[in-house]
Amino acid sequence: NNLNLKKKNHISTVYICPCMDIDYDEQKTILEEWRELESDPGLFSLLMEDYGVRGIKVEEVYDIGKKLDGRVYGFVFLFRWTGERRARKKALVTEDSYVFDSEVVNRMFFANQVVTNSCATHSLLSVLLNLSDVELGPVLTKLKDFTAGHDPESKGLAIGNMLELARAHNRHAKPEYAAPQVPSGGKRGSAVLSSAHTLVPETYHFVSYVPINDRLFELDGLKQYPIDHGPWGEHEEWTELFSRIMADKLSNAQDILYNLMAVVPDLIPKLSERLKTLQSEQKTLLEEATVLAERLLKEEEQQQLNDSHGGGEARDIHSVGTCTTAQDVLTRESAALPAEACDLEELAATHTAAGSPEEMGVAQALRIAMAKVVVNDEQLEACKKKFHEELDLKQQYRVDFCRRCHDYDPLISEFVTMLAENGQLPSRLFERKKSNAHSTKSTAGSKHGRNQGNNRSKKAKTGAVSNGTKVS
Repeated sequence: NNLNLKKKNHISTVYICPCMDIDYDEQKTILEEWRELESDPGLFSLLMEDYGVRGIKVEEVYDIGKKLDGRVYGFVFLFRWTGERRARKKALVTEDSYVFDSEVVNRMFFANQVVTNSCATHSLLSVLLNLSDVELGPVLTKLKDFTAGHDPESKGLAIGNMLELARAHNRHAKPEYAAPQVPSGGKRGSAVLSSAHTLVPETYHFVSYVPINDRLFELDGLKQYPIDHGPWGEHEEWTELFSRIMADKLSNAQDILYNLMAVVPDLIPKLSERLKTLQSEQKTLLEEATVLAERLLKEEEQQQLNDSHGGGEARDIHSVGTCTTAQDVLTRESAALPAEACDLEELAATHTAAGSPEEMGVAQALRIAMAKVVVNDEQLEACKKKFHEELDLKQQYRVDFCRRCHDYDPLISEFVTMLAENGQLPSRLFERKKSNAHSTKSTAGSKHGRNQGNNRSKKAKTGAVSNGTKVS
């Protein structure tokens, strides 16, 4: 289960999961080829599916002050990392909130990040592997069992050397394109950017916030120890403590480049079960209402017959002249129900506790039954709508995945080559430059006109101020 790998200038002991059966060269390749991932809830949701996790998704958080509906497993926070790249063992950690107790640290799943660009996977695993009531799938279950009780660096090495994790991680990364090469014997042209115009990409980092044993922890793979933010109040949820911590962090931050995502239950399985329950209830309620409608129809027919033979005055019961079937009675009773939703729900909540149909009357029992049918139908339609919204959202995630990860380079290269072979590339480039120049000139003219107008406006405002008052 142990494998010695040369990593830079020293030898590290790498822990390999028992299920792995791969050679040294492939392990070395995995360590060097983890790629950057975007902060996108769809990407993280599909990434968890590739890991084998079921019943969990990731959604973006836009307002930290707004309470999220339902359970929250953890948060993933992205920020621009500007710290010095130092070896963790040489970093001095003096903050009181850091957890130094190895027994406490090893009991939770906290892993040091030993592979570059793997922080997206680390942030997800820091949430998922500290849960005990979710379906992790075989890959993460074996990783959790194998690393149980190990120190953070050993857990980080195990993550960095799991082929399944690396493949799933890189599957969601954008294609990497090599820099243009100057042909042999050719001159250096504008196709190759000089170092003065090369954009240095900014570095971003993911960290996790997870509730563990009634305390909120910040798990950052680039730090040697987890950070303990303490317990939350007796009458509050852990997300409220997180909101206060995050609000304080963002209020003191000088950077606005950050993103926050929440790891929450996937609604599709629950909505699917809810749909089945509502559909079953709807069928039962309609059957009960139909039976009552048939009984009421017979009573009305008998009453009409008695009134016609007895010559007495007809009872003020229902207009039965147009009702010849139970369906007609159902339609009539449905139209007579209260229009307001609250009144309808109150009628439906009357239930049979008020008495049996014989005691309360068949007509009243039918009204209650129809109210239940209508309320159930409204709930069913709302559930269907939400269910299809979730399905559409997941489908959009897959579409975005295809667009993000598809390699367009062959198409673009072939298209440009065909233009060049047909002698159309120079003319297309000339037309493009001409269009850009015209657009730039128009924009400059518009700005000049706006500036003149603004200057005239400023002069007019200045002239309106009396007694030499300064205008800022």
